Amino acid sequence: MKHPTMKSDRMRHVIRYLTGLVTALVGLSDMLSAIVPRFSWSFFLGAWPILNHRVPAQTFTVVVGFFLMVLSYGLARGKKHAWNITLILLILSILLHIRRSGSVLATIIALVMAIALCSLAGFFRAKSDPPSARRGYVALCLGLGIVVFYAIGGFIALYDDFAPWIDRIGIHGVILHIFAHGNLRIPRGTEAFFFQHALPVLCISGILYGMVQIFRPVAAVLIPDTTTRDKVNEIVQLYGTNSISYFALSEEKSYYFSESGKSVISYVLRGSTAVVAGDPIGPEAELPLMIKQFVKFCHEQDWSIVFWQIRDKTASLYRAAGFRLLKIGEDAIIDAQNFTLKGGAMANVRSSAKRAEKDGLQVIFYRGHVTDHEQLKQMEQISQYWLAEKGGSEMGFSLGHFDAQGDPQQIYSLAVDAQNKVHAFVSFIPVYGRQGWGLDLMRRAEQCAPGTMELLLARTIEQLKSNGSKMISLGVAPLSNANQEDDTFLGTSIDFLTDRFGNPSKNQSLFNFKKKFQPTWESRYLVYSDALSLPKIGWALYNAHQTDASLLHTLLKTVAEWLQTRNADEKNRVNVPEAAKV
Repeated sequence: MKHPTMKSDRMRHVIRYLTGLVTALVGLSDMLSAIVPRFSWSFFLGAWPILNHRVPAQTFTVVVGFFLMVLSYGLARGKKHAWNITLILLILSILLHIRRSGSVLATIIALVMAIALCSLAGFFRAKSDPPSARRGYVALCLGLGIVVFYAIGGFIALYDDFAPWIDRIGIHGVILHIFAHGNLRIPRGTEAFFFQHALPVLCISGILYGMVQIFRPVAAVLIPDTTTRDKVNEIVQLYGTNSISYFALSEEKSYYFSESGKSVISYVLRGSTAVVAGDPIGPEAELPLMIKQFVKFCHEQDWSIVFWQIRDKTASLYRAAGFRLLKIGEDAIIDAQNFTLKGGAMANVRSSAKRAEKDGLQVIFYRGHVTDHEQLKQMEQISQYWLAEKGGSEMGFSLGHFDAQGDPQQIYSLAVDAQNKVHAFVSFIPVYGRQGWGLDLMRRAEQCAPGTMELLLARTIEQLKSNGSKMISLGVAPLSNANQEDDTFLGTSIDFLTDRFGNPSKNQSLFNFKKKFQPTWESRYLVYSDALSLPKIGWALYNAHQTDASLLHTLLKTVAEWLQTRNADEKNRVNVPEAAKV
């Protein structure tokens, strides 16, 4: 059984699309009624008995029909500006049909359409990008103003060329004739000939540019001020239970607050898609209403919505709101107070950590900033090597990046030998709402002692345990499905959102590594509204995480990686011994 919210969303889309389609057909009929004058529409449909100024009215009917077809796209997207302009043009279409002895049926259709638009006003509230809309209306006004002054100046400067026509039909008749026919039989090559053809082109260009700008979706958001960020910080520290809630405080985020001001949603706008980092942050009782309020807000902005890394405990709230869920992996959660290296289950981690310690490694902890400059320099080199191996740049949105300046809220753990060489390092971000920490960066040098990462994580978890932490998140293992919740599991096609276009072997290796620490697996989901929008939101997610996510750069990189993999496979096939082929 479909949820009422989903039904209402589909009804809204159906009404918008049907309205846009009917408006386009009305515009097309207006154009055809003048373009096919030989067919006697009045014989079948009847005509208004008014015959004055038929040619100008006929021309303007074509213009109105053309713009009705253009406006149909804005109506299909629920644009308020498109609704306003369409209503005006439908009324104008009715008057033009009557004035040019047009079809009675065509007039009635336009009238019915105008009445229907008025009754469906509630479905057309999507906003346009404010700066673009302002530019659009300014372009319309300036365009028409420039045309007027251009026309007046042109007629004054070229009065001798237009004088016979002005004396015959007046200046108003000359202007109408230029727009209706575009030719006053002025000799070619003269300034007057150029003027009469440039005038309608200028007018139509100004109108088209204005309408394109008016219908653009909201493409920018306000930059939060210091007061807003302080308020978000307070909410995150009280209610941030998702392992990526901390990233709500990053610089690129924008915020939507609940009506009570107690809850907040952090998001970034990529194109016309609002990409939300984790769950809404706030009191649990407010979350259902908060989701509905945000959905309404995004619909008014003409935005699509996608939530990234939703916790399994809140999944039912999104289903109740009519969203669809795709499982993207599982978060490895450790009960810090019960963590121990004793027992057979932890034998692998225990032996690996001891091996690293025998090689002279020890773990050093820093809160906020690494004070040893030599160690900090090595961390930068390790990060550069890691990025070069990964083939990209630092990521963002729901992932941290290495910053030599440090972060006062984060913890850094370094595996260092007796010569002060840094073999690997990790960073942890606070998970305030669960009195815990979440693993963020995990990077190692090109040459490091065996068991380094096991030692680093084991000692860090023990350190956090001694400080009273209740839970530790080792982060999401992409594509893992330990809980066997495969009813919404997407598979390998979603992995590119977090690490280029995916590497199943690396994902399995990461899952197996985290599994050594005997965590509890919590499912994480991608939440979206419509399957048809998956390509769009997929690109928005990738763009949100990557700092170099231009389309050309991504395509070139993907082709290069594919060619590299293909060449490696061919080389491996060539080097297979003959005995192995048998």
